[in-house]
Amino acid sequence: MNLSKRKREALREQFRGCCAFCGSKLPSREWHAEFIGEDYVKGGIVAVCTECRSTKGSASPEAFRELLSQQVERAQRHSVNFRTALRFGLCRVKVSPIVFWFERCESSPAVTFSPNLATPHNPASAA
Repeated sequence: MNLSKRKREALREQFRGCCAFCGSKLPSREWHAEFIGEDYVKGGIVAVCTECRSTKGSASPEAFRELLSQQVERAQRHSVNFRTALRFGLCRVKVSPIVFWFERCESSPAVTFSPNLATPHNPASAA
């Protein structure tokens, strides 16, 4: 996806400078612009950290959610380090629905990205 510097920075700030999936702070460089669809966010494009992009691959957000829900089971099955950490109480398994960062931010006054805009647009400030 080819975006100007201005549009790229606007996209990065869309969700307070964080990855749309995990919510980790995005660096000024080394992150991805990804189209996930208008069904998920206005404009359909989000900023994604390299770790989420690598793990997600070409999966849809719903397929990515399913993939993530299987991670603990997979770690318990294949990682002696994870099983040891569990046994010694160094970590706990918490079963809860996977909610992406862009879904959490949706309830607050959202800054949305439109590929046609040079800067982020805050609907609350349009009045």
